[in-house]
Amino acid sequence: MGMKKVASGVTMDHVLLASQETKEAREARIRSLFDFFDRENLGFLDYSHIEAGLSALQIPAEYKYAKDLLNACDANKDGRVDFQEFRKYMDDKELELYRIFQAIDVAHNGCILPEELWEALVRAGIKIDDEELARFVERVDKDNNGVITFQEWRDFLLLYPHEATIENIYHYLERMCMVDIGEQTVIPAGIGKHIHASRYLIAGGVAGAASRTATAPLDRLKVVLQVQTTRAQIMPAIKDIWKEGGLLGFFRGNGLNVLKVAPESAIRFYSYEMLKTFIVRAKGEEAKAADIGAMGRLLAGGIAGAVAQTAIYPMDLVKTRLQTYACKSGRIPSLGTLSKDIWVQEGPRAFYRGLIPSLLGIIPYAGIDLAAYETLKDMSKQYILHDGEPGPLVQLGCGTVSGALGATCVYPLQVVRTRMQAQRSYKGMADVFRKTLEHEGLRGFYKGIFPNLLKVVPSASITYMVYESMKKNLDLE
Repeated sequence: MGMKKVASGVTMDHVLLASQETKEAREARIRSLFDFFDRENLGFLDYSHIEAGLSALQIPAEYKYAKDLLNACDANKDGRVDFQEFRKYMDDKELELYRIFQAIDVAHNGCILPEELWEALVRAGIKIDDEELARFVERVDKDNNGVITFQEWRDFLLLYPHEATIENIYHYLERMCMVDIGEQTVIPAGIGKHIHASRYLIAGGVAGAASRTATAPLDRLKVVLQVQTTRAQIMPAIKDIWKEGGLLGFFRGNGLNVLKVAPESAIRFYSYEMLKTFIVRAKGEEAKAADIGAMGRLLAGGIAGAVAQTAIYPMDLVKTRLQTYACKSGRIPSLGTLSKDIWVQEGPRAFYRGLIPSLLGIIPYAGIDLAAYETLKDMSKQYILHDGEPGPLVQLGCGTVSGALGATCVYPLQVVRTRMQAQRSYKGMADVFRKTLEHEGLRGFYKGIFPNLLKVVPSASITYMVYESMKKNLDLE
């Protein structure tokens, strides 16, 4: 993490000296802490004891530190922690905390100055402003003298069950500095934007790429049906795709699709998380971060979708052209060739043909999709799981309903967008609407909706499942 290593020969004597504590006093302190958790005097701690103790210390249960602390202390893995196991954890943790304390204390004067903490964070790739630095120091500095002693450092981090790297400590500080407003917490302005940005981008990108690859054949079928101006028939379209390229024909354009959807999903999810935080701040600190309201979610989801769609739209257009390209010679043009032909024959503006109906569709779609997903997830936690965390099946169900609902509402605009992308004969969005209504009626606006729903339902479900999993793996929960 950019921290210089401290000599591995650190012993408990060094720790006692730094904390200005005798062996007897330390033993009494550890025993007192153990008894604090063991309020029933059972001589051991289980999960419920640790959870209750952390809650009494105002460490929120949603961070799941109780389970991690139990695993860290429980050497024999019997689900219980006796005093000897507890003390062994304390020995190891205090040595670990002393090593990183010494690494941050570059002046070796027995305390961490604010500028030393700031420099350590910078070396770890985390940049914070003066206000946040002051908030962090204030949270750890119990005697308010402007510096952090080893005792204060130890007491603040002693029950943190994960490895004490500077990044992990920052993340823990970030959580502990949340403003307490009773049952809910809200992130203060400025916190949460430094090390999470790339993680949200990665989580969204992986989720989008995974779901799009899994549903690529249905996406190809949907696009082929959308551009048909005659009666759309699914089985003949499937046969044509197979005849044209075999199994790989169903994945034509998927490489570009993944290149497109990874940044699109990354931008959409990241923008959504940031917009939610912005809305909370706009409401004031009394607002609940977990409850920005249905309109807040719709607004955040819609704007996030529009930003993402605009950013990757040229790739979306090239993908549609590639998927609908009639390869009479049996050869499919490369992405470079196709992009060059569009630029030369139609000009740079052609890469944004259909953007307006796309935005008119993506704003309500993304808003309905994201808002419905979070609303359904919250409802499941409240009424089905009784404040428990939703598992994969619940996430799958929420993603299915939200994806289908959003896709059905905006499907006509998607048809108009696809036709404008694939066919140069249309003069604009109004022209597509008029000709489709004249020649095909209202049914023309829903061509390909069946394979689209077959695609959207698993696609949305996979996206949200992978996204939630990535958030947990990247410590964003």
